[in-house]
Amino acid sequence: MLVQELDQVERDTLVRAAILAPSTHNTQPWRFRFRRRSVEVHRDPRRELGAEDPEGRMTLIGVGAAVLNLRVAAASLGAHTMILLMPDPQRPTLAAQVSVGPRGNGSGNGDGGDAGSLGALYPFLSRRRTNGQPTAHRGIPGEVRDDLSRATACEGARLEWIDDRDRVRWLRELATDAGTGIAEADDPRQLVERQVWVGSRRTNEGVPSTALGPRSGGPPGPVRDLGVDPGDRLGDTAKLEAEPNLAVLSTSRDTPHDWLTTGQALQRLLLSATIHGVAASLLNEPTGHADLRWLVRDPKSGWTEPQVVLRFGYGPELPPSPLRPVEEFILDEHADDPTQAPGW
Repeated sequence: MLVQELDQVERDTLVRAAILAPSTHNTQPWRFRFRRRSVEVHRDPRRELGAEDPEGRMTLIGVGAAVLNLRVAAASLGAHTMILLMPDPQRPTLAAQVSVGPRGNGSGNGDGGDAGSLGALYPFLSRRRTNGQPTAHRGIPGEVRDDLSRATACEGARLEWIDDRDRVRWLRELATDAGTGIAEADDPRQLVERQVWVGSRRTNEGVPSTALGPRSGGPPGPVRDLGVDPGDRLGDTAKLEAEPNLAVLSTSRDTPHDWLTTGQALQRLLLSATIHGVAASLLNEPTGHADLRWLVRDPKSGWTEPQVVLRFGYGPELPPSPLRPVEEFILDEHADDPTQAPGW
């Protein structure tokens, strides 16, 4: 029996959704190849951050977020999906294969019977932002917290809300130390790398100066200070919330498969937060280094592997991040793998 291929409308819908995923410094480190009714999701080693992300961990988290967007887009078309993570060790850039069922059969099929709730996220793909602006001094309601925790659990991860004020302060201090001392001072390559991707005007990649947000006008704030350009380092300051709403996204293990799972859970969480009008930003410093991640773990919460520290709040809407043209993400289905790079 001849397997019908994805038509052009389906391909466009899937890829345009996938590239809206978040990535560290907005490097957009993914490429896609269509094979019949499957989408191969490749990491793009040319866009990985060798100094800041030597494990390739944040790259795979971003690629996982793109996989979640593919699933959301397929569900919006009424199609279910089946996912294989890192299916071929002989093709090291291949991170995932997403098989898309026929349109009209998505409700209650595939994705663990979850296609309906995934499809409901589709209108919010273009509205999701990483928001480092000051937020209102108010908590996140319990019902919203519960919904975000459920969204995370649907993808096989766990969201732990940090209500202990001492632990909130500890995570803020850990982020500050990792960002200004342990990480960058010991490896100036990170600063050079960041200059490539962060600051100035950006039209199709990276983080423009206008998206950096204000720097803390008092004690170190609960947002990541990415500014490296002198103009950005001397930019506007603002008083950020003293007691931020923090949560830690964790998995049971810490392998490349878990990093892809983290990305899917993170993106589903961020889209669900967008539905509720909740802004989110990531404090990557404490979890971006293997020798620091264990310091994030709560010893009372059981054996978990912290992957992402998030800050939530109610803040202003921001413009979208710059994106590359869609055609730059498409691999010829008959070509070799995009590049050869070592696997994990």
